[in-house]
Amino acid sequence: MEGRKLRVGVVSLEHVHATSLIRAFQEHPKAEVVAIAHENLEEAQKVSEDLQIPRVYLSLETMLDKESLDAILCCAANSKHASIAETVLAKGLPMMVEKPMSATVEEARRMFFNAQNSGAILMVNYPSTWNPAIHKSKQLIDEGAIGQPVYFRWRAGHRGPLAGLTSEEQAKSWWHQRLFGGGALLDFCCYGANISLWWFGQMPLSVIGFADKLAKAFGDAEDNSILVVRYPNAFAVLEASWSQGGYVPSGPLVVGTEGAITVTYHEGQSGILMTRDGKEEFIAAEPLPENFKNGVAHFLSAIIDGTPLHETVSPEFNVKVQAILEAGLMAARTGTAINPRLL
Repeated sequence: MEGRKLRVGVVSLEHVHATSLIRAFQEHPKAEVVAIAHENLEEAQKVSEDLQIPRVYLSLETMLDKESLDAILCCAANSKHASIAETVLAKGLPMMVEKPMSATVEEARRMFFNAQNSGAILMVNYPSTWNPAIHKSKQLIDEGAIGQPVYFRWRAGHRGPLAGLTSEEQAKSWWHQRLFGGGALLDFCCYGANISLWWFGQMPLSVIGFADKLAKAFGDAEDNSILVVRYPNAFAVLEASWSQGGYVPSGPLVVGTEGAITVTYHEGQSGILMTRDGKEEFIAAEPLPENFKNGVAHFLSAIIDGTPLHETVSPEFNVKVQAILEAGLMAARTGTAINPRLL
């Protein structure tokens, strides 16, 4: 691969982040996107023309048969990640998949085992990992800056991933179908599960939660969810909404016995608001290395330079994240606390 660009193939355009991720690969000096495999030919051809991608295929298998590829970008519905990973990793090809890892913990385990058996790189892209303030917070927590952390909160919300479409059009999409891994819980609570698990460094003891359709009558997947995750020495509250009309700070926020940290921005700079003894201080976050610029930079660095994946985007770590999310789905359905360690 030395001296030439890595040839990247895209599997599916079902995820709303697909075009932005394709552009990120195209903007990287060491990669080029050469093909798309997507079952909707008309949609694939339009993206191919708009982004100047040479070839389009109707299936992953055909693309793999016809193209000489170095890596795969997967932007499929959550429930399809495992089968795609199985096919791609069996070819020894590295794959980057948009978060969350999958629709179920069983599927996540399959993906992890396939990655282990093949030796190929499997990365789960979490945009939060590329935020310098998230890393600064972790550093300060580990240094004891706020004492013992006892409370964590994450909230993410907007009007929905397809809010610009009609209700009828939204209803047909995978986003609102539980069978395909749709719903606000997996889409947004995954961030809080990923970050809190990293910051606290231990699996939770239990999860309780609520998930329901509060504003969108179509589909069978929830548009709002709240999970309470019981870590050994802390509580974490994870909130998700697809019916949020105004801005609500997402954080995350972590409160300790000696102070509190809120991830925020000040004058356009990423950092944290530290609160201790009634005093507030904004602490700017140092820039991250170049291979933490975004998911594409990190993925390509792992392929080209052999740089280890960050813990939060590794397959092993994200099996644990998926267990927390599945415990939340089960808790919301049953009305009982679920231990994610037993899933």
